[in-house]
Order: sequence, then C-alpha cells, then structure tokens
Amino acid sequence: MKKGDQHRPLSVGTVVMLVMLVVVLVGSAAVLGRLSSGASVDLDKLNMQILDLQDGLQNGGSDSSKTATGKGEQADKPAVFPEMPGSASISDNSVSEEPAKGTDPAQQVNTVTEKPAEKSKPAEESKPTETTAGGAYTLTVAGSVSLEGEVLKNAWNTDSKTYDLSDMMLLLKPELRGDLNAVFVENILSDHDKASDTVAPEALADLLQDAGFGMAACGFSKAYDKGTEGIAGTWMALDERGIIPTGIRTEDRQDRLEIVTVNGVKTAFLQYTATVPSKTRKKMVKAGTERTVPEAGIQLITEEIGKAREQGAEAVIVLLKWGKTDNKPDSSQRELAEQIAGAGADLIIGSGSRIPQGAEYLAGREGAKVLCIWSLGSLITGDRSNPRHMAGYLLHVTVRRNGNGGADILAPEYSPVYTWKYKQDGRYYYRCLAADLPVPDGMDSEQQKIMAKAEKAVSETLAGSPLTLRSR
Repeated sequence: MKKGDQHRPLSVGTVVMLVMLVVVLVGSAAVLGRLSSGASVDLDKLNMQILDLQDGLQNGGSDSSKTATGKGEQADKPAVFPEMPGSASISDNSVSEEPAKGTDPAQQVNTVTEKPAEKSKPAEESKPTETTAGGAYTLTVAGSVSLEGEVLKNAWNTDSKTYDLSDMMLLLKPELRGDLNAVFVENILSDHDKASDTVAPEALADLLQDAGFGMAACGFSKAYDKGTEGIAGTWMALDERGIIPTGIRTEDRQDRLEIVTVNGVKTAFLQYTATVPSKTRKKMVKAGTERTVPEAGIQLITEEIGKAREQGAEAVIVLLKWGKTDNKPDSSQRELAEQIAGAGADLIIGSGSRIPQGAEYLAGREGAKVLCIWSLGSLITGDRSNPRHMAGYLLHVTVRRNGNGGADILAPEYSPVYTWKYKQDGRYYYRCLAADLPVPDGMDSEQQKIMAKAEKAVSETLAGSPLTLRSR
C-alpha cells in the first residue's frame, strides 16, 4: 500500500460532531415518540443532557476514578441524601421501629457503650421525651454458668498447663444474637487463686466474650468469699474484655448503678443476691462493704429503682439470684417479686434454682404488667443427677422506648438449652447447645434421650406462660 493511501485518523473535532449528530438524532426520535403518544416533553432537561455530553467530550471524556471538578476548582458540597424509612443514623441514638435480628455478637460491646453527648447539643436532649419514641433493642438473657467440680477438672490441659474452655459455647453461639446478651455467673474469676467450686480462671471471661455476652450478673452466694479483692478481680477481668459486670461493685463504686444505652434506649440493669449467708452479710456490713454484693431486699431495690429513673433510665431490669432447687418459687420470692413490680421495674429475671422455673405477669404501677421470670435454670453445669439440672432456657425480649419516658417489654420468647457431656480420647467435654435443634454430630442415643427429657422439662415448665418458643 502506498503511503498516500493510508487512512488519516479522525480528528477530535470530527468525533465530537459525529457524537453530537447521534445525540440529536436520538433526541429527535424521543421527542417524536413522546409527541405521538401524547406525553409531554421536557425540552430543558433534554437540552441539559446534550450540553453535559458536550462538556464531557470537550474535557477529554470522563473517568470514574476521578472527581467531577476540574483542576484548581473548588469541589461541590457533598450531596445530602434523605434517610430511608427504618434506617438509623450513626450520629443519632434513635433506631428503626423493628430492631435488627442476627446482629453480629462481636459488635455488642460497642452497642452497649453509652455515647457521650456531642458538644453542639445540650445535655438535656439525652433525656427521654415524647419525640424520642422508636428506639428499641433485642435482649437475650441466659441462666447460670457454674464451673465447678468435674467441669473444671476436665477443662485442664496438662500440656499447656491452662484451662481450655474455648469450645463450651461453640454450639450455642448462633443463638446469642441479641443486641445485648447477658448471663448469670456463679464463680469468682481469678488466675491468682486456686481454682475450685467457687473460683474459676479468667479464661471464663474469655469464653463469655467469645460467645457474645456483653453483660454478666455476678452476684451469687459466695461472691464475697475472697473479700473485696475477689470482687475487684472479677469486675476487672470482665471489664477488660468489654463485658459489663452487674451484681458486684468495687469498694469505690458501691453506690454506682449500671445504666447503659443500647440502641438509644437508656436501661438500668440492677442485680441483687438473696442467698449470701447471714454470717457473710454481717461481715460485709461491719466492713462497710455491704453493697459490693447488693442484697435482695425491697428497701434497697426500691431506692435504686428510683435513683435509676432520676438518672434518666427509661427501662429498669432487675436481675435476682435467689431461690432453692425446686420446681417453683417459694412464698418469699413471690412476695419480693410483687413488691419489685410495684416499685416500678419493667422486667424481673431470676436465676439460682439451677433448674428451669416458669414465668408470669405481675401487677406493676398504674395497671402495668411486669414480666417475671422465676428462674432461667442452668446454662453450663456439671450436675448430671437429673435432666432438669442439665436444662435451662434463654429469654429473648424486645425492649422498646414508649415515648412517655419509659419502655415496654415486648415479644417474650425462649430457647431451651442443654449441657451435653461426652467423652473423647479419654477426656470428658461439656458443650452447651439449643435443645430444640437437630442433634449435633457425635451425640449418642443415650445422650439424645437425656437431651429430649431436658427439653421436655423446659417446655412443660413454660406451658401456659407468656413465653413462646423462639421462632426460627
């Protein structure tokens, strides 16, 4: 081919003109089409689209990785998009009407941390008002974890010289998907004291953190056995892992109430213990440390419910370590619960019987109904004497701000749980799991029968109660 026969490349101007010609033809077709259909044509909008295309071509085309402004020009202000219905603003405490389920447990520590007020907003805005209705969160509460006897003995790893508790709640973890998950703990946590039925290693705090618990109710009958040092050590071990301790208070925090904000709802979690021996209680009073393990007495509880309301708590949840190993609460428990409901609590949750007990509504203030859970039973236990002793249940509720300075407890559900014990390579293992799910691999027929009995014990106990089996 001769040199003069080679095609000359199209100039930029020619390309622009060709593209404009195509745009004009397409636009004309659109106009004629809409005119023929009787629809109106926005000529200004069409003209702007053509001008925009011209500008883009004259500037050398667009690049999605670059900004829309030219070099040296000031960028436009970012666009402000309206929030979609039901969405939550990161900078606001309000949330959607329906709380999200399936929240990643690893996010719970951040969820319950109360956010400091912004400098541009007055402190009064954090108080509940009628305009702040709509905040809500899901709460899951589990029964007693008690690492004692055979549980700790079989958790000891002779090679590493440490306690291996890491897999105890592996099968239960998917069920702990509340915005806040809480659990009752019946051990002092310490790596400095010898492990026993009362003292558990701090690895228990790691276990709770990994499972997704953001709160631990630690008041129990022997919580003061190591004095204020044991209280402080337990409190610190949990706090360092982002778990809020309730039911125990360090010496310098005896009058402090645990009030946290979860998804915009300010909630007081008050735990009290009715089972501290009288001798130990007298010792605490003499030392001036009686509120390091607050006593389950109506005078103190009423006083602190009032203080919590004064501090802006919209919901007040009272946790109680009480009762004996029995199928039903005794008369003293019922009397105390009725008084607590009358004092203004929104929800009462008990543990301590080591076996599951029922639930019912009690009369509260101004005709309110207060849900009372007598006992959630056991979550992890080494007691294998009776299927009821290996059983418990998770409580699931929604706590929703009502717009009148208070909160409602909605949608109460339960999930039955069971402590499975099995042997592998000459060592026993304990696993907590949901008893209404398909049996896990490796569970033998005998254990399946025991788990079925444990599940039946829970379902029979809660038959006719306000709680329904958790929908999946």
